Amino acid sequence: MFTALTLTHAALVDYRSGAAETQPQFKTMQDSKIGGNQMLYLQARKLAGAELSLGDFGADSRRGVWRGLTRSKWTEMGLCCGVFDLLVNMKGGRTRTMLLRSLLEPKNKLQLSHEFGIDWKAVDGHMTRLLQYGLADEVMIVGTCRVYATTRKGKCALELADDWHERDNVECT
Repeated sequence: MFTALTLTHAALVDYRSGAAETQPQFKTMQDSKIGGNQMLYLQARKLAGAELSLGDFGADSRRGVWRGLTRSKWTEMGLCCGVFDLLVNMKGGRTRTMLLRSLLEPKNKLQLSHEFGIDWKAVDGHMTRLLQYGLADEVMIVGTCRVYATTRKGKCALELADDWHERDNVECT
């Protein structure tokens, strides 16, 4: 009984500070103190929370959603959710996409680091991930130098990631 009352109380109390300042419809509901229809109040809180969480990402750092058309396109090409996350969602995804594009011609890590102006250790970390997912492969080893190139799977992932990033850059008018 106590648990049920506690959960009911937690559902009705808004613990977020500043929620009324960010959502005008929420402020009017608090001001008018609608007590008769709690469902309307809870629905407004639910929608206000969704709008707040969507607004946190910003316009230029849109997060990818792995469902619907995106999922079907990537799985038709034989790619999994992990590859999508690696190139679209994760930090460094755009850098890995640029590395894949550059590896259409075989290169070593030092050439890649000079081309992009980043440290070779960062390139090494990105290449480890690309090798782990099978998007790049070692094509030649001469002494301690390893030459990498994009695989067929990497080319498919590159096309899909480029399509995704192009949709990111389209502005609505």
